[in-house]
Amino acid sequence: MSAGSRYRIAVLHQGCVPVYRRGFFERLSEVSANEYVVFHGLPPSNTSLQAASPPFSFENVEVKNRELRLGNSVAVYQPVVWRYLSGGFDGAVIGHEFKFLSSLAILFLSKLMGRKVVWWGFGYRKAYGSWQKSGLSGLKDGLARRGADFLAKLGSGYLAYTAKGAEYLHEIGVPDAHVAVVRNTMDVDEQIRLADQVKNLGDTEMREEFALMPDSHVLLYVGRLVPRKRVDLLISFAKSHPEIAGKPVEVLVVGDGEERIRLEALAEGAENVHFLGAIDPSDIRIAKAMKLSAAVVVPGYLGLAVNHAFAHGRPVITLEHDFHSPEVEYLSNGENGLMIPGGEEGFAEGLAGFLSSREEQSRLAEGAKAARESLRLDHMVQAYDGFLTRLFSGNDKG
Repeated sequence: MSAGSRYRIAVLHQGCVPVYRRGFFERLSEVSANEYVVFHGLPPSNTSLQAASPPFSFENVEVKNRELRLGNSVAVYQPVVWRYLSGGFDGAVIGHEFKFLSSLAILFLSKLMGRKVVWWGFGYRKAYGSWQKSGLSGLKDGLARRGADFLAKLGSGYLAYTAKGAEYLHEIGVPDAHVAVVRNTMDVDEQIRLADQVKNLGDTEMREEFALMPDSHVLLYVGRLVPRKRVDLLISFAKSHPEIAGKPVEVLVVGDGEERIRLEALAEGAENVHFLGAIDPSDIRIAKAMKLSAAVVVPGYLGLAVNHAFAHGRPVITLEHDFHSPEVEYLSNGENGLMIPGGEEGFAEGLAGFLSSREEQSRLAEGAKAARESLRLDHMVQAYDGFLTRLFSGNDKG
């Protein structure tokens, strides 16, 4: 192991550096005594992740990801194993996913060599196959969950996104001392700075920039355009509710992905739906769109859009179901957002009710702005780095 309290740790997570993760790695490299080396390539083709562009200020190694397609699934091999074994690393942080074959190899080789390997992820596996296929993939999901649980217990520790993940890990037998809750987030401080930059800009000019009507209700979607996000429900709502409470309804869609062509076809003829494509979170246009919107709406799978919206003081609206990402834990129904029950019909009714009430819009926006304080990036960096330092030094008490 490295001399003193400085540890050299390889990080292999998500196959790339997503745009929302860049700030985290930058801050980590600025404040930590440890040496983190981030291995990254192009995003896996089945994720629609938007990768940040080099150069990076943190130590990193760019690799060429190789994919093997297995039916509808993709396995990814990153040629990093030898670099890890020969690079003087004390251990590694890897994503809790089956598809990264090289990460699994690093796990088992590290156990043989006495190096520590720490998982970074939800803490549990979501049964997305069953959700998207009305239960037809239940057996497959069940086997995958058992496999994920087995792997979680093989690691030296676990960096869980949220408290729910930590609770699940405890239930399956992972010692509490081997688990840290990092409160997964993005660079909320950067987003707050962007929000401040547009705070005093006139709405008229910004509406013209996005080709919006002068006095419309604006709903914003930000994220990947993939099936489980159910952006189709938001588009259908805009088409069936062109006006609410005497004001036009308009939707801004920020993002790209495999669903874009289908969604644009669904929106054909609806002049109140505007596709803006993928926009980097650091782009001032995001802040402008947030300022103009009454809420960020993600009908289906909800993830870091919660953090993004709250940073700008915007409530989040979604459907109530069991397949959200862990970040849904930050949403307090009726306080900083809405989790609408009742499926598709309930969603349309609840969204219409929200747009009809200026009082509710204002109250939820205040709650969203207050919630952002606990989601700042420094908390995640300190929790992440502090846990790994204790674990690698043997002071984990577990």
